[in-house]
Amino acid sequence: MRKAMALAVVLASILSVAAVRAAGNEAVPGVYDDKIVVGYTMPMSGPIGFMGSQTATTTETVFKKYNEQGGIYGRKLQLVKYDSGMDAGQALANYRKLILEDKVFCVLFGFGSFVRPAYSFFEEQKVPWLFPGAPSEDVMFPARKYLFSVFPTTATQMSVEVNWMIQQKQWKRLAVVYGDSASGKTGLDQIKDLLKGADLKLVAAEAIPINATSAAVQVAKVGMQNPDMVLIMVQMSLIGPTIPNLLQGVNIDGLYSAWWGALQWPNGKSTETKQMADLRALLVKEHPEIYNDSNVGGNVEHGLTVELFVEALKRAGKDLTREGLLKALESFKNYDNGKGNFVTFSPTRHEGIAGGFVIQYKNSDWLLVSKWIDVDVGQ
Repeated sequence: MRKAMALAVVLASILSVAAVRAAGNEAVPGVYDDKIVVGYTMPMSGPIGFMGSQTATTTETVFKKYNEQGGIYGRKLQLVKYDSGMDAGQALANYRKLILEDKVFCVLFGFGSFVRPAYSFFEEQKVPWLFPGAPSEDVMFPARKYLFSVFPTTATQMSVEVNWMIQQKQWKRLAVVYGDSASGKTGLDQIKDLLKGADLKLVAAEAIPINATSAAVQVAKVGMQNPDMVLIMVQMSLIGPTIPNLLQGVNIDGLYSAWWGALQWPNGKSTETKQMADLRALLVKEHPEIYNDSNVGGNVEHGLTVELFVEALKRAGKDLTREGLLKALESFKNYDNGKGNFVTFSPTRHEGIAGGFVIQYKNSDWLLVSKWIDVDVGQ
């Protein structure tokens, strides 16, 4: 009788655990026996809605590649996605839905300007938020436990550019056009700090509204101050041909910006790596409309970041937990992410790439004009 009762208790425990695992909550939210559910919200409508839509499509394309190979330890990758538009309030509502209702394991990507108002909720719920675009420095330094960024912060980008400009000793009057966001403003503050005591002086700074369809007015205004150097500071994945499109009617030949890897545009010169070429080929095969659009470089870089996420899942092991994913990410040291640079995380630094190249717009193309520049903005 005792043996029968003990067996019954064991069986009940096994069934209870199986039921919890099948439900996908309680034990590890978003982790099932056969799938891992990942959340996503980005602007998928409005002036830059193509960014969010194409990044989602690229993410699902990389997921499909691994799902066709059997998934990660037998679990298929599934993306739950919502449109945030350009509304920080809607983004937060989407994050709450993803975490509280959809029970996602983690969240991928996101609009950098929405990180500050939303991150405290992620921390409260203990949910990893991976690789939002250019989050502001005050939420990246010191490192937040659940927030990781592959893309350099705006302060890192500005350090790359401005230090290079000062070293060149070719210019005296600098003008800046920047995104009207928390990230853009902290980037502008970084520029001002870097220019203290330098011969290069800031003579004008104009903000591009977050939902703008053109930046021609801002460029025209800074031009009135007769700068001999103009720096444009925006979301990096918009650089490509998108900025020239926003600035139609303005002569921007010679414009400088920062970039965090090899270049890849649909029709211009390219320094793409083999990994970039392979991913571009996959995107062309699965979604030729993406390649024909102006943002192919942005799609490839996000796809390579999804590859990094998959590698982190593999390192986290079969018994996947959120804590295990965080530790796996912090194990990355000089990881070749396929963009001609290397990603390093640690418990005290969650900005994966701390440096970049200076690029210049010449003859309808962006060209590398510097070697790789390492910087260290945060601790």
